[in-house]
Amino acid sequence: MLIIPAVDIQKGKVVRLYRGNFKLATTYSDNPVKMAKYWQKTGAKMLHVVDLDGARVGRMKNYSLIKKIVKAVSIPTQVGGGVDSELLVDKLLSSGVSRVILGTVALESESLLKTLVDKYGSCIAVALDVNNYSLSKRGWQKMTGKNIFYQAKRLETLGVKRFIYTDIARDGTLTSPDCRLIRKLVNSINCPIIVSGGISTIKQIKKIKALKAEGVIIGKALYEKRLNPKEVFNVN
Repeated sequence: MLIIPAVDIQKGKVVRLYRGNFKLATTYSDNPVKMAKYWQKTGAKMLHVVDLDGARVGRMKNYSLIKKIVKAVSIPTQVGGGVDSELLVDKLLSSGVSRVILGTVALESESLLKTLVDKYGSCIAVALDVNNYSLSKRGWQKMTGKNIFYQAKRLETLGVKRFIYTDIARDGTLTSPDCRLIRKLVNSINCPIIVSGGISTIKQIKKIKALKAEGVIIGKALYEKRLNPKEVFNVN
């Protein structure tokens, strides 16, 4: 199972939001590149990098910094936040990004989504950012009213090969994931799912693994030292 540390970037710093609220951001590092190298050194097998500024406005704002992160580490990176065009996807993948995460654009333009998954295949993942079973967009700021289960099935028929599921209401809370929803989501589609939001213990990670999720993304629990990285990156 993949245990992936999050490197969320806001104004050039590594931060964690509380329930997707940009006004409730906690800064953990002024140096995202150094932070990424630290996670690799402590055993991470992959990084989850998000341009929060880009996600909020719908246009990537930290491309040059993300490029530096990718060059500084040898482990795969998945990157999202304000990805809005085929040109940007091509730039990210050409710069060494392993997987590009589509958020708002996947919900607003099925034609562009289809073009991207047809061209790039498994190098594309789609974010399912959820609050009360409804998907959000624009950096979690706008609810779509679209049901997660219906939309996941719809996106899978368009060729999506992987989903990144985030429970907004639990993200950054250090509480617990909604395993009932995760189980239902895993059972409703055929492609892999990576889970994030509220994960704070190894016991929770093992429970999600038992639900057949492909991996988990962990942020605040690592930054707040609730979890030991050398231990958690070797969970089996």
